[in-house]
Amino acid sequence: MCTVIVITFLDKARTMFIRSKGKRLSRVFLLTISLTTLLSQKAIAHFIELIPSSPLITKSAENDFSFDIRFTHPMEGAPLMEMERPDLFGVQIAGKKYDLTKSLQATKLEGKLNPANATSYKADHKIKRAGDYSFYLVPKPYWEPEEQAMIIHYTKIVVNAHGLENGWEDPVGLPVEIIPLSRPYGLWTNNLFSGQVLNNGQPEPHALIEIEYRGEGKVDVPATPFITQVVRADKNGVFNYAMPKAGWWGFAALVDNGKTLPAPDGSEAQVEEGGLIWVHTQDMPQ
Repeated sequence: MCTVIVITFLDKARTMFIRSKGKRLSRVFLLTISLTTLLSQKAIAHFIELIPSSPLITKSAENDFSFDIRFTHPMEGAPLMEMERPDLFGVQIAGKKYDLTKSLQATKLEGKLNPANATSYKADHKIKRAGDYSFYLVPKPYWEPEEQAMIIHYTKIVVNAHGLENGWEDPVGLPVEIIPLSRPYGLWTNNLFSGQVLNNGQPEPHALIEIEYRGEGKVDVPATPFITQVVRADKNGVFNYAMPKAGWWGFAALVDNGKTLPAPDGSEAQVEEGGLIWVHTQDMPQ
């Protein structure tokens, strides 16, 4: 159906061009390209992956761990998109924040994942005491030409060390943030994850939540809608989702606060702000 529409539109555009002797070329060409892009574009979400080498710290040998930080489409695991050096990478433990930005190390991943040679990041961290570690990242705005928008997704993950639970539900104060209402670690497959979307510290009613599994291209997806799951928060910004597969799940709450930033061509572009949290599920032993 989409192909027929595009072909019909192209035929009409060509006729208009001939009749107007080229006077309307720019307008018709741009409209044609816009419609073709709209009909062919996949509904794939952009996610910053903030993935630790271990979802839980249970042994002393795991106290030294690392982060893999990418900007990509998690279900496909590609393509990687260019990440400028983030403005901030930090951790909150027992209510105190620590700046870890200097630990970020730029890296280029090789192979089919990264045909454009985009920059990703690594970071090492050493756990010194038990507790809940809320790691968070503030990226630089990313220009998305297909959406004609600047994207800023504030990202976090809670890593528990040695069983002491002392702050997994506490906000870290990001402009847009998902506060977990169910503990965001120690989750079995099919557990229900619940969260509340805060926008500048206040519940965001009816926020759109995009959800993706970190499939890295290994999941046989039957159709495009299966790539990104979508739910709406309620009037209090609360949402729920049952995760059907073991592994990493990303939840991104998207809001429009009416902000704009300069696009690469100097024009004013809409800003898409997002609050993103990663959680891990594990199959229950039989």
